[in-house]
Amino acid sequence: MTDYIVDSTELTSIANAIRAKSSKTGQLIFPGGFMSAVNDLLTVPVANPYVEEIYDTDGNLTGAIMHGMTKIRAHAFDGCSKLESFAIPEGITDIGEYAFSDCTLIAFTSLPSELTSVRSSTFKNCTNLALTSLPSGVTSIGSNAFSGCDSLTFTSLPSGLTSMSLSAFYHCDNLALTSLPSGLTSIPQYAFGYCPKLAITSIPSAVTKIDSNAFWTCTGLTSITFEGTPTTINSWAFKDCTNLTSIKVPWAEGAVSGAPWGATRATITYNYTGA
Repeated sequence: MTDYIVDSTELTSIANAIRAKSSKTGQLIFPGGFMSAVNDLLTVPVANPYVEEIYDTDGNLTGAIMHGMTKIRAHAFDGCSKLESFAIPEGITDIGEYAFSDCTLIAFTSLPSELTSVRSSTFKNCTNLALTSLPSGVTSIGSNAFSGCDSLTFTSLPSGLTSMSLSAFYHCDNLALTSLPSGLTSIPQYAFGYCPKLAITSIPSAVTKIDSNAFWTCTGLTSITFEGTPTTINSWAFKDCTNLTSIKVPWAEGAVSGAPWGATRATITYNYTGA
């Protein structure tokens, strides 16, 4: 394929032509790497929301520009493995289920501040997703929302997070949380399964239930202190946490069944008061 050099005047003309559209009427075929320059010129609001999709000459969707939109529908870019040039702009308040599932090349580092939830499988298997944090207003995270997101490195979750669904962060190899939100009420199956760099040291008092394999193979865990007394801890909650050697709990032996909850190498300190 022949390379072309486009000067700023030509680029502006192209951008203005795209901006004038009220809806997408056909494919826009640009050579790879061109999208980011166009995107820089398309930041003004538009009266009629729409998405410009950018394709390479083989018909693969490689980029997209969002204009005046507040929602990304479910499955919008599901399976677009060539999609790379994309940023979710401020103003988006809702992203549907599977919206970016299996988009293995997207690598943006932030999400719109208006988001209050991350839906099921929204970013499943986005292996290059490089978020450093989640919006502060997020209160719920759906099942498999970030499952397989190897590049997530953030160390904390939003303080207002109260609910998570199963496998929310399953196999996030570099997730390095050091704490959990105080209002979190349960930790479901495989929520943090195979997160070897997870480094939390306590379970918040609001947590009433920890399901099976919630912390499966979290080899970064070494010591856990319970701040409250959950109603239920599954007998495999800490399965294969081979470096977890200390669990401190405020209840008497036998008050919560299933000990040592899969942490076969751990010593449990009962009636712990923090002294």
